[in-house]
Amino acid sequence: MGKNVSHDEFYSLLTEFKNPIFLCHRNADPDAIGSAYALREVFGGTIGIIDSVDRISATLLNYLETQPIRHTDLSKYDITVLLDTSTHAQLDGIKLGRYCLIDHHTTNNLLNNAEFYIYQPTSSTAEIIYTLLHEAGHSFSVEMGIALIAGIITDTGHFKHATPDSMRTTASLLEETGIQYGEVLDLLSSTPHDVSMRIAMMKTAMRARIVRVGDWIIATSHVSSFNGAAAATLVNIGADVAFVASAVGDNVRISSRARRTAIEKGVTLGRMLDEMGRKHGGTGGGHDGAAGLELKGVRDEILSECVERVKQILEE
Repeated sequence: MGKNVSHDEFYSLLTEFKNPIFLCHRNADPDAIGSAYALREVFGGTIGIIDSVDRISATLLNYLETQPIRHTDLSKYDITVLLDTSTHAQLDGIKLGRYCLIDHHTTNNLLNNAEFYIYQPTSSTAEIIYTLLHEAGHSFSVEMGIALIAGIITDTGHFKHATPDSMRTTASLLEETGIQYGEVLDLLSSTPHDVSMRIAMMKTAMRARIVRVGDWIIATSHVSSFNGAAAATLVNIGADVAFVASAVGDNVRISSRARRTAIEKGVTLGRMLDEMGRKHGGTGGGHDGAAGLELKGVRDEILSECVERVKQILEE
């Protein structure tokens, strides 16, 4: 079992490594990329990604004029620092070697073999990074501030799932760097929505199956790509909880989203999909309101189990 350390301990331990790589999960989002960028600015080293980044992260990286390393051999580095990563499935089977991690998800299956880690249930990894560097006395450049604020904004759903700490951290970064909040929003909104994504959202809505539980609506669908955005779309157009499946080789990948009212009722998607992953020999986890699952099985059977689990909670 790795050691859960304080911010000061993590900082001190990381300074002992001269050539770290800050590794982001598959399809890296701004929380992972922004956190990796801020740490690299302080500790040096390299930013690594598993395969690709999402659309908003691509826009952020372009602004930061940073190009991460893909498909890298981790043995070339002193240590791998995993960021915003909670399951082996998010790493696509890459051999880790020595690693530590910083994460905030509801569950994490990577703690046991980590040499040391910070694991806190915050709204975003970027908040942990800010606290880590702020307590060590570091200042924040404009680029670091925008990178971290972008991570907080996107992981809190533009503050729909924010905590008081999320707001305080964002306010501190704005104050310390002189950034205007609108600057970050302008950057995020400049990300183009390509035609293939728009088509995928429309197909998701067309294929949606709806289950009503009293006044609650659970929606399921399937699409070949963009399943995370697709689940968010179903919630945006009326679902309280949504599950969208896609095929990944021989596996089924599920992305899920839930409204705040459903979370308050007891729907905790991260824990639920983690339990399903363990039960069926796959991996799952995430946040209360946004989580993922990947395992072998029949798509419609997996979606049905997701729906039944949510129904049991909503019917209580």
